[in-house]
Amino acid sequence: MRVDVVMPQLGESVVEGVVAKWLVKAGDAVAKDQPLVEISTDKVDAEIPSPAAGVVVEILAKEGETVPIQAVIARIDTEKEAAKPAEPPPLKAPWDEETEGFPGAMARRTEPPLPSPPRAEPPKAPPAPPPSEGPKVRISPVVARMAAEHGLDLSRIPGTGIDGRVTKKDVEDFLAQRGAPAPAAPQAAKAPAAPAPPPAPPVPEGDQVIPFTPIRKRIAEHMVMSKRTSAHVHTVAEVDLRKVAALRAKAKETGVSMTYLPFVLWAAVAALREYPYLNASVAGESTVLKKSIHMGIAVDTDRGLIVPVIRDADRKSLSELSKAVEDIAARASAHRILPDELSGGTFTVTNPGPKGNLFGTAIINQPQVGILRMGQVVKRAVVVDAGGEDAIVIRPMMYLCLGYDHRIVDGVAANGFLFRVREILETGTFSP
Repeated sequence: MRVDVVMPQLGESVVEGVVAKWLVKAGDAVAKDQPLVEISTDKVDAEIPSPAAGVVVEILAKEGETVPIQAVIARIDTEKEAAKPAEPPPLKAPWDEETEGFPGAMARRTEPPLPSPPRAEPPKAPPAPPPSEGPKVRISPVVARMAAEHGLDLSRIPGTGIDGRVTKKDVEDFLAQRGAPAPAAPQAAKAPAAPAPPPAPPVPEGDQVIPFTPIRKRIAEHMVMSKRTSAHVHTVAEVDLRKVAALRAKAKETGVSMTYLPFVLWAAVAALREYPYLNASVAGESTVLKKSIHMGIAVDTDRGLIVPVIRDADRKSLSELSKAVEDIAARASAHRILPDELSGGTFTVTNPGPKGNLFGTAIINQPQVGILRMGQVVKRAVVVDAGGEDAIVIRPMMYLCLGYDHRIVDGVAANGFLFRVREILETGTFSP
């Protein structure tokens, strides 16, 4: 029996994927759940496992090809036990191969030949079938961004696209009907198209040219869009982590290893409750204050930066946040983060890691309005009040840099939020 390997839907908003790299070839024997192919979307990379044990008999999508979800990209024969040539000749006699008049060739033509994988041009992938159950709405990344920016429920917007898919024009028409400003038309539509960029200069011998991966393209587009969208302002605070370091040491005595990140997350969540304008987004000329606090955690992987989200972070204890951070780090390294885990964040914390630096000015993760960047923890001599007298002591110090969108967040609120985060960290007031 032949089993189809299809392009999976890696998340509600993902409608297509790119075949990044085949890990097997036609004729290879594979086990069930063995990785077959690396798939890239505009959000994340993933390995697709084999749905059954058998032999790969057809590979229908080339590396680099963009394929819609549910399209067949390969086939596996579960009845075969080992790789075999596409057309195994029963005899080695030369006339069987070259002379049609001999009996060997006639005998071979009495049975239909085995199908061989297409070589000249792979068949076009069939269109994605409509969802079989549930009121799920398939949308493009562009529509997803528009919905997030305007706080829309796409299930209430009639879709005119294929299989009822909500298109960009559907969103624009909906916004126009409710009186909200529609997204501005691209500048190119109002002015003559900009001249094409000049061709890249010749690459000197010895230089290495590395094409952008889908994730690298997505990061580049998202960062440029954020700088163009938000009025970025940054403010910095210096934090004494003496009490946090003591809590970490105490936890280590019980066999629990904790980084500084969960403590900063807990403090940021507590401060967001007091300063809700940092847990918000912009919708046209309105501010949307988010009810839930979903914390994005910037994670560096060998394929690029991703920002998984800890859902309902305000309902988690310090220990639960620590476990969530460990889980995200482990699955990100193994490329096991799903696209749906990369969306819906309301605020982001980024950590440069052990080889960080004093501080940096991070770019806001759209459509959020705030991002908190941790600096490197460094032991420094600082002046403290010791019983009414100044004293110089050695303390573990860290700079926290808050980036915020000045369209809806003023300096008073931003500095108040950062002061509160610092206060929580320095007093060590955490729940278990």
